[in-house]
Amino acid sequence: MEPSKNFEFMPQSYEFFDDPKERKELFRYSKAIAEYLRTEEIPNLIIVDRSSRPLYVGVREYLRSKYPDETMPNMYFVNPKGFKSKEDLSYQEIMDFISECMYKGDTIDSPDQVKNSASIMDEFSNTYTELMKDKKKPVLVFDTCIHSGDSLEPIQGILGKLGFSDVRIGAVNPPEYGSKVQTDYYITRRRPEKGCYPFDRDKIIEKTFSHVYSKKTEDRRKIDRSVRLRKEISQIIKENLK
Repeated sequence: MEPSKNFEFMPQSYEFFDDPKERKELFRYSKAIAEYLRTEEIPNLIIVDRSSRPLYVGVREYLRSKYPDETMPNMYFVNPKGFKSKEDLSYQEIMDFISECMYKGDTIDSPDQVKNSASIMDEFSNTYTELMKDKKKPVLVFDTCIHSGDSLEPIQGILGKLGFSDVRIGAVNPPEYGSKVQTDYYITRRRPEKGCYPFDRDKIIEKTFSHVYSKKTEDRRKIDRSVRLRKEISQIIKENLK
C-alpha cells in the first residue's frame, strides 16, 4: 500500500531539540567550531565531558558533509574530574564532589581514588599517545560553558606541564566574571536556548576521580538515550546543510 500524501509530508519529530531555535543554534554552533578549527589549522580538539561530548557529532557531520576531501581533525574526550589532584583539593572538597555524584546519579567514588599530579600526567601521556606527538601544534580545549573555571584550570595546567605550547580554550559563551580560565575563542555572547546544554546531555559516560578519561556507563537506558541523541544531532546537521 502506498503511503498517503499526508503521511509523506508529516513534519519531522524531535526528541531532544523540539524547538526550531534550538536546532538552528545546534547547527550554528557546530559550524562555528568546525570552521574555527579549519581556519586556524588546529589539528586536535579536546572535548570536555560530559555536557560538551555530543558536539563532536555536529562538528564531524558538518566537516564530512562540507569538506569531504579534507583531513578530519582528531577529537579527544577528557574527564575533568580525573584532572583534580590531591595537591589541589581539601578533604572537604573531595567529599563535596562525591556528594554531587550521588545527587546526579553518577558512579560513586571514594576519596582514595583521587590521584596526585604526577600520576595524572603519567596517565594522560600513556592514554593520549597520538595527541602527545602533537605537543607543538595548536590544540583547542572546548567546554560548552565556563563558570568558575574550576573544571578547566586543572586540564589547562596539566597540558602546560606536559609541554603543550599552544593550548586554546573555547566555549559557546565568554566565561563568567571572576573565572580562573579565560577563553581564546567563543562563539556568541547570547545565551543559548538550552542554556549550558546546547548539545544536550550525553550520559553515555561516567565522570570519576580515578582516570583522566571517562568510564562508559553500564546503564542500558543511558546508552540507548545517547545513541538517539547522536542520531538526532547528525540528522539536524544534514538538514541544515541541504
